[in-house]
Amino acid sequence: MDIAFESDKQIDQVLRVINNVFSLFLLLLATENAFAQESFTTHHDSAGTEYYSDNFLRYDNHVYQDNVKTVLLHGQGWQLAPPVIMLNDPGSILELHFDVVDSVLGNYMYSVIHCNADWQPSDLDFQEYIIGNFEDFINDYDYSRNTFQKYIHYKLEIPSFNLQITKSGNYLLKVFDSEDPDKLILTRRFCVSEEITAVEAKVKQATRVHERREKQEVDFSVYQGNYELTNPYSDLKVVVLQNHHWLNAVEGLDPRFIKENVLDYDYDHENTFWGGNEYRMLDIQNTRYPGQGVNRVTFVDQENHAYLEPDKRRSSKVYLERPDLNGWRYIKTNSGFSDGEVDADYVNAHFVLKQDYELQNGDIYVFGALTDWRIQPEAKMVFNADNMQYESTLYLKQGLYNYIYVYVEDGTLEPNMIELEGSHFQTENEYAILVYHRERGWDFDRLLKYAVVRFPDRQD
Repeated sequence: MDIAFESDKQIDQVLRVINNVFSLFLLLLATENAFAQESFTTHHDSAGTEYYSDNFLRYDNHVYQDNVKTVLLHGQGWQLAPPVIMLNDPGSILELHFDVVDSVLGNYMYSVIHCNADWQPSDLDFQEYIIGNFEDFINDYDYSRNTFQKYIHYKLEIPSFNLQITKSGNYLLKVFDSEDPDKLILTRRFCVSEEITAVEAKVKQATRVHERREKQEVDFSVYQGNYELTNPYSDLKVVVLQNHHWLNAVEGLDPRFIKENVLDYDYDHENTFWGGNEYRMLDIQNTRYPGQGVNRVTFVDQENHAYLEPDKRRSSKVYLERPDLNGWRYIKTNSGFSDGEVDADYVNAHFVLKQDYELQNGDIYVFGALTDWRIQPEAKMVFNADNMQYESTLYLKQGLYNYIYVYVEDGTLEPNMIELEGSHFQTENEYAILVYHRERGWDFDRLLKYAVVRFPDRQD
C-alpha cells in the first residue's frame, strides 16, 4: 500500500513514531538501572570537576547543549508568570518552550524529579508523586518560518495526559535525548502549591536607619487556619524570593511569635533585600528599525545585529522610576500576525557599558533572565581601552529584554548586583513567599502556599 506525504513534517512524524517505539523498548530494558542511578544522583555545591562536566545533573536552571536557546518555563498563556502551578487544579498548567538550532529533528524525552525545600531530591519514589509515565516524549514541535536563523521550536505542557502530579513541593524538570539518556538538554525548576494556608504580607522601606535608603523589608504573617502544625519552629520552612528567582532568596526564618493560629515574621533585618534598581530595557522586536535601547540595526552575512545605546553605571545616580519586567523577558515580534514561537529571528545584541578605567580584581557580566540569572561565560564583557568601554555580544531571540550589569570578583561566581547599578528602597519589585511543611515521619516537604506581594502596592 502506497502512502502519500504532503509535507516533510509528516515524514518526520512517521519516522519519529517508529523511533519512539524503538527508544521506548530500549528504555524499558534499562528501567531498573535507570531508577537505581536516579536514586543515587546528588547535587554538589562544591566547584568540583564533576559539577562542571557537560552532563552533570544540576538541580537548578541550566542549559547543557550549546545549540539550545531561549528556554522559557511559565504559567500557561503568560510568559511573565512564575513557574508555579496549583495542585489538583486542571486549569493550572505550565508551558515549556525552547529552540534547538539544528535542521535535524531531535528525539527528546522529559521527566520530573520531586525535591525538598532545599532543592535536593526527596526520598519519594516516582510512583508516589506521579500518576502516569515517569518519562515521556516531547512531541509538540514546529520549524522556524521566514527566519535567517533556522531552528526547531519545542513545546511541552505540564501536567499532561500522560503525567499527572500528586504531591506538592519543588520539582526539577529534566529534558534529555531519548537515544542517549545521559545526554542532558536542559533542566528547569518549578513549584506545585496546595494553597491551603493564607499569607498576609507587606513590603516597606527597611526599618534600620542605615538600611533605609537602599533596602526593602518584607514583613508577613502565616495564617494556618484549620491546618494543623504540631511544631512550626522545627517543621515549617519559609523562603522569600525577589522577582521569583532564587539568586538572593531569604531562608531560615523562624516565627518571631505564635498567637493562636497566626505565625508572625515581622523582623527588622533578617527579611530585608537590596532594592536594586529598575532594570534596563532592550527592545529587539523589529530587525529593521531600532527599538528602545537600540542605537542602530544592521544585517551582515545573513545575520541580524542590534547595536545598543551605550550604557553608563548608575551606582551614584538618584532613583528614576521607569517601567520594567523585573529582569525577565518577553519573546515576540511586531511584524503583523507573526507567531513569536517560530517567526521570531535571532539577533546579535551588542552591549556597551562606558567605563573610564578597567576594573581590577573582577569582571563585568550582562545579567538577568536572558542569562538564566547565572554568570554565563558568553555574557562576560571585555574592556576596550581605545573606546574606554566594556563590550559583549549575546545571541538573542526577538523580543523585549530586561538586563543589568553585575560585577563578579575574581575567584567567585557571586554576582554583585549593586556595584554598577546602585540600590534604592523605592525600586519596584515583586516578592514571593513560599511556605513549606514537613510533618514528623514524612519523607518530603509539602508546599502549603506560594504568595505574591508587590512593592509599591498599587491598587490596579
